[in-house]
Amino acid sequence: MIHRSLLLAAASLAALAMAPMAWAQDQGGPDQEPVALSGGPLPADSIHCPVPQNITVDVPPAAHPGQCFARVRVPPTYETYSERVMVSPGRREQRTVPAVYDWSERQVVVEPARVEHRVIPATYRTVTETVVVEQATTRVEHTEAVYETVTEQVIRRPAHAEWRRTFVGPDGVIPEGAEVQPTGEMICLIQIPAEYATVERRVLREPGHDVEIAVPAVTREVTRQVIDRPERVEDIPIPAVYRTERYRRVVTEERTEWIDIPPAYSTREAHRQTSAGRLEWREVKCDPRRLGMQSQN
Repeated sequence: MIHRSLLLAAASLAALAMAPMAWAQDQGGPDQEPVALSGGPLPADSIHCPVPQNITVDVPPAAHPGQCFARVRVPPTYETYSERVMVSPGRREQRTVPAVYDWSERQVVVEPARVEHRVIPATYRTVTETVVVEQATTRVEHTEAVYETVTEQVIRRPAHAEWRRTFVGPDGVIPEGAEVQPTGEMICLIQIPAEYATVERRVLREPGHDVEIAVPAVTREVTRQVIDRPERVEDIPIPAVYRTERYRRVVTEERTEWIDIPPAYSTREAHRQTSAGRLEWREVKCDPRRLGMQSQN
């Protein structure tokens, strides 16, 4: 019974202590020392509260008679720490790398190499030579045939018999062997002696013939200019003419390349909670006489 009375007293004390503590927190914050409950005696009806038969209120552990506790709000605690945060994520960028130039020297053709064609005139010399005025030929001479004249007897008309017509003459004489026709015409077969004639004729003693006779060429001595060395064209090479100039040359061509840019990080300070705020029992100073505790037998 005594233990039960103590529990009831503690519960009443806790209910009374909550109001001053809340006011203390509003005035000075949760970190101030607990405010001691002191002063004059409280009215009797303020500490005697109807207590239920079954107490389920959280009470301080290991409490002793005469102790008073107040339920205090303990704020959460924090700490400052450094953290590495990503400012920009990694990415892949396309970048144009400009061409790289430098200065160099080179030979520039001022006049290109060429070939000149030079005409070398012909040279002459005097020569004496025999020239043919008329070419050697042959001629044909004809030798006339040689004839002679001879005299000889030739039968101009050979002997022969021939019929001849005749008429019986007035004297009525009929030649012997004549045959008289009834018409009075008669024909007689008469022997005609040969007739000779003396003729001259040319007899070929030597026939004519052709004789080929060589005719020598007709020449003469002439003096003339002849080409000793003909006209010619000589190729004379003329080398090129150069000058030195400075020029800007490309060392590397302009190109496009991909660059992997890593993510960027930054270090910053942040706060994090190390313990959560809570309510806990803390012992407070109090006058037990004001609690109006009585022993119950």
